[in-house]
Parts: sequence; C-alpha cells; structure tokens
Amino acid sequence: MSENNLRQYIDEFFEELVLYDDYHNNHYYKMLLKAGIDVFLDNENSYNAYEVYRTFFMIYQITAQNKSDESKSEKISLVREPNTLLDLVKIMKKYEENTGDLIEKQRDHFIHSVNVFLLGLAIYSQNKGYRDKFKDYILKSPYEKFYKIDGEFSHEEFLYRWGVAALFHDIGYPVEIIGKQLKKFLNDGIKSISSSYNADTAIDFKDFNEFNTIVKMEPDFADNYTSVYPEAKFLNLFKPTDIMAHKIATDFKGVDVNDVIRHLNSFVDIMGESGFIDHGFFSSILVLNSYGYLIQKYAKNHDFFFYPIVDSATAILLHNYYRNVLQKKPFELKSLHPSQSPLAFLLILCDELQEWNRKPFGVKDKKRSHVNKLLIDIDDRGMDVEYIVKEGSMGLGFSEDKEELLKNVLSLRSIFKLGLRIITDVEQDNIIKEIVHEESQAPDILIRNVEKIAIQTHNQYVETTRRQHDEMIARGEEPDEAFMKKYNELCSFEELTPQLKIANIRQARSIPGKLDLIGCEIATEDDEREAISEFTEDEVLDLAIREHDEWCREKEGTGWIYGEEKDLENLVTPYLVPWEDLTPEIQQYDIDPVLNIPNLMKSLDLKVVRTKQRLLTFEMHKFYMESHEDSQQFDDLPDYIKYSNYKQTDFLVKILSELGYDMVDVESTGKAITNFDEDSIDYLAQREHNAWYKLKVNLGWKYDSVKDYDAKTNPNLVDWDQLDYETQEYNKLTFRNLPQLCENVGLKIVKN
Repeated sequence: MSENNLRQYIDEFFEELVLYDDYHNNHYYKMLLKAGIDVFLDNENSYNAYEVYRTFFMIYQITAQNKSDESKSEKISLVREPNTLLDLVKIMKKYEENTGDLIEKQRDHFIHSVNVFLLGLAIYSQNKGYRDKFKDYILKSPYEKFYKIDGEFSHEEFLYRWGVAALFHDIGYPVEIIGKQLKKFLNDGIKSISSSYNADTAIDFKDFNEFNTIVKMEPDFADNYTSVYPEAKFLNLFKPTDIMAHKIATDFKGVDVNDVIRHLNSFVDIMGESGFIDHGFFSSILVLNSYGYLIQKYAKNHDFFFYPIVDSATAILLHNYYRNVLQKKPFELKSLHPSQSPLAFLLILCDELQEWNRKPFGVKDKKRSHVNKLLIDIDDRGMDVEYIVKEGSMGLGFSEDKEELLKNVLSLRSIFKLGLRIITDVEQDNIIKEIVHEESQAPDILIRNVEKIAIQTHNQYVETTRRQHDEMIARGEEPDEAFMKKYNELCSFEELTPQLKIANIRQARSIPGKLDLIGCEIATEDDEREAISEFTEDEVLDLAIREHDEWCREKEGTGWIYGEEKDLENLVTPYLVPWEDLTPEIQQYDIDPVLNIPNLMKSLDLKVVRTKQRLLTFEMHKFYMESHEDSQQFDDLPDYIKYSNYKQTDFLVKILSELGYDMVDVESTGKAITNFDEDSIDYLAQREHNAWYKLKVNLGWKYDSVKDYDAKTNPNLVDWDQLDYETQEYNKLTFRNLPQLCENVGLKIVKN
C-alpha cells in the first residue's frame, strides 16, 4: 500500500471550507465528503475512490428537485433521480479494469483521478499565490453567481470547478484504450513476423459531429451566452468544440478563435493520421454534453453552464492539448500562466506529479516499478515532491525529465518563487534487479534442446536424491518420512505425471532467459570463450528469486492454490508466497537448480559463457582504466556500478541503431566499419553522456568536484555543454576506438 503525507494539507483545506448548503440549509455535506476522503487516504483502493466520486457528484447532482429549498422543510422527500455523471464514472472504471491485459502501456486512471483531485486541494490550501490568481480569475469574469458566504467569495467555487476538472479529466480514456488495443494486436501479430511491416491503426468516427453535439432542449440556451459574449454569435453553441475554442481565445489573448475551431474540428482526423489518441479531448466533450443536457433539462441556470462547467471542461481539454498543440505551430504559446487558466495550470501540474499508487493494467506497465510513498512539502515559496520507490526504479532520469517538462509547459515560478523540486529515492538493490530484468531478451531455444535439458535436469535430480539416500544410510541415519516419500516416487522422465513433465520443461525453457539476466548465454564446447563454472553469490540470489517467481506462475497457471498445508490431491501448496516469506530450507529448492546450471550444461557438452556484449563491457572498462589512474578493476567495483556499466553497453546498441548501425557477431554477414565520421562521433558521445548522467542520478549520485564511490559524487554529472573539453574528447575517444574494442571480443559494427 502506498503512503503519502497529503492528509495534513487536506485537513487544512477543509478547515477553511464552508459549503453553501451547510451554512444556509443545515446540511453536513462537507463532513460527508471529508469522511469519504479520509477513508480513501487510509486505504487507496477503487472501492474507496468510488465513494469520493459518489459523494462529490451527489452533493452537486443536477436534478429537477431544488434540494436547497426542499431542505428547509422538515418533511422528508424521497426522490429517485438518475445520476448520469456517476454512470460515466462507473463505465470508465469497468472498462479500464477489464481491458488492461490487451494493452502494452496503461496505468490506473480511476484512483489516479481522485489523487489528482486531492493534490490540487493541497496546493490550493498551501499556496496563497495560486489562491489569489484563482479568485482574481473568477472576479474578473462576468459571472456573478459564484459561491459566496455572506456575500464574500467562497472556497467552494474552487472545490466545485476543480472537482469536475480533476475527477472527470480522464473520463474519456476508454476511447484511447480501444486504439491501444488495436495497436497491440498489430504489434503482437503481423509485426512479430517481421519488423519491416509498417502497418498502423487509428480510431475513426463515421459521424464525429453527432458525438460533438449538445442536445438542444432550450432555444434561449445560446442566446443567453451571446448576450454576454456578442462575438460568439457566429459560433454553434450546441457544439462543444466551438464553445471551448471561444473559451481558449478569451483566456489566451492573441489566439484566433477561428484557428482553434478549425484545429479542434479536424483533430479527430489529425489523431488518425498521426496514430495517437488524446483522451482529454474526448473527456472534455463528454463533460459538456452531459452538463449541457442536465442544465437545460433541470437547472435552467445557463450561466452555471457557461462559466464553471465550460471552465472545467476546457481545463480538461488543455491538460494534454496545451503542450501538444498550443505550444507548437501555428499557435506557439509560451508557458502557461495560472492567471490565464488556473484550472488548466493546476490540472497539468497535478496530473504530471500524481505517480503514487498507480496500479498498472498494461502489459509493460505491470513490469515497471511504482512509487510506494510520497513525501510532499508545499508553501507560498516552493514545492518539493519526493517519490520513494521500494521495488525497482522510476526509470532513467525520471526526476529531471519531469521537472523539465513542467518547466517548459507551466510558469511555475509565478506561484512558487523557489520553483518545484522532484526527488526520487530508490533502494539500491532493487535498481539492480530492475536494470537486469528489463534487459532480458533471450530468444526461445529449439524444442529438441529444451527436451534434452528437461530430461537431463530430471535425471540429475534422480541421481542426487539417490546419492543423498545412500549417504544417509552409510552414516547410519534414518531418512525422514518426507524424504522417503520423495525417494520412493523416483522414476524415469517418461513415467512422470504430465504436470511434472511440464514443470521440467518450464525450468529448461527458462534457462536462457535467466542467463541473459546476468550477461551469460549457452555456447557449444568449441566456443573460444571461457566457461563459467559458478555464479557469484548475488547472481545466484537474483536467479533463485526469478526461479521462484516462475514456479509460482506455473503453479497458479496449472490450478494450484495457496494453503497452509500441502495437499497434492487438491493442488494446495503453502509455498505460493513471495520469496522473502519462504524459509531458508525451501529457498534452497530454488537455489539448487541455479547452482546446477553450469554442471547441467557440461553434462550436455555445452557450457555457460559471458555474452559478447558483456565481454565488451569488460573491454571498455579496461580502456577506461588506461587513462584513469584512480579507477578500480572491474571485479572490485560495487555491484550496482557493474550493472550500470552493463546498462551503458546495452545502450550503445540502441544509439548505434539511431544512426543506422548494428552491433553483430563477427561471423555475421556485412562488412565491419573501422571508424565513424566526426558528426557521428559527436552525436554518439553526447547521447551516451546524457544516458550515463540519467542513470547515475537515478542510482543516487550527485555532482561534486571530487569523485567518490562511497559518497556517490562525480564532477562530470553536468550537461554535455558544461563538460570541460578534455572530458568531452575522452567520451569521443571511446567511440573512435569502439570498432576495435568490438573486434577484441568477437563483435563488429555494420551498416544496416
């Protein structure tokens, strides 16, 4: 369960909040909403998130009944009216949870939206600069029916507008899900045959105008708007895109409303041609369609729609649209100032910062690491956000990339004089696991080889068990009942049950992938590389944990369930638990097959060797040592430094491919290149330095004038342009010598 310290700020927001219906009509709506939020903060799950949605949209439900007037009566009126806004929330939640496995990348948007809502309340509560700009924005508009208490501006105006914007900002995400499903199908299907296939897909609307229309129920709906904004009389005010285009042109001086209308009306086609979907676009239209219908039918207060609702819906549109469209040609707007659109400003900020407790649904995101704890510090001067990750890593340069994005999109210093700082705190050991697991791309091996390994694995198990039995008897020991049961069940591979055969095959098939995690592979005896007879202690532990995880997936996939007592007949086992919950004796069952891999390969006239890319890592480190007297031997480096070096070597393959080069075995076809031109060397050196910089920062390193492994400081932790000439030239020297370094380990670089 994720933790965060938002509660103190949320408490302060509600202490200052007075709701109109509570003050005038003796309701307890604030208490109900706060109770739902408190329960959610205690346990951030979808059940409690839905309670927050439900309470908010019930407090502000638009119905035929005038709840404020009715509340003055002591008589209880039971009126049942549909809440179409909540229906949208339920549809989004259900669709997201049930379709994630058909998508590569997708994280939770349901709980996420509640956390975005709460983070916005916290910032509003703690930052006077933002509160003042929001209030000024409201007071400068022609809207006079904003929430007031005794005639004074009320924080409820922010609560309402922000609640609609934050809780609804991802309501159109199912549209994006559909597009991602089609894309994944193509990637998993025809592109798996050959990467040369360039097929793509997009979502198309046969009649987008039908979706982009507010149902017309009141003839004076548009007239009321143009009475305040006469310049809008040429717009179709039953068309959400026209309404939002006018709002954007009103808020952002210099933007031509017709340019925005043309772009929004063609945006569906643009998305189709470019192969992406902006769910914020569809979310904003859904909000305007829903509220436009409800307000015409029930409220009759058109100002309520044209100001708060249009403001919230346009903020939803802008949370992606601003940086993806309005900051580019032909609009080229600068960073967004909160006085222009305070809701859009806050929504972009909170949406980007909300990284804690985001459940992964997509296939790739399930493999990523996630924030376990959030520490946040907000005041009138600045904002510090610290993400604490207990398992894995947030990705290379996560904090720097996030800060850079927000700095480019938002005028942060307009409310935070000291700026925004994003800090990522990651446990070191888990970064290592994330790095190696992410790099595991070992190919499947032929079935005949899987068969040989599986049979030999079983035969060695039989031999070991019999030898253990004979040794116990020779020592005069009496084997226990469990051991004798295992001994008496020994049989040939052919006699095994189907489940046990599959278990052996699974274990055999997994060996290449396990070896790839630690930079090894299987080779024939005549391969010139030196055989590895044993793994390091850390490598054994990593692979044993992986073996247990694979065993658990196998058992669950074949119908086994967890139970405190082992029951073979009913497929119950007490070992379907995380690795750390196993006893040392049971952990040994996963460790032993890992320890046995070198001997197993040897018995099949094969051997375990380091991959040539890992050998290139050693070769590059030797090259580094020649010009750095203070450097350590590779074997003496801390494990996380070794793994970071592995990662950098793997990254070489990627940046070479960007320039049209492949790194292949020396026996492969294609003429090896002997040098790069200067432009390529400059490009490769800069890309490699940037990747090194991000990796070091993510591993906890900081800049200092002195290099220190223990303190994790390095004088080169600066941008490429800030490196001294000598260091830049050394980075380039690596690439000048890379063809020769590759040749030294049996690799070559070819033009693809």
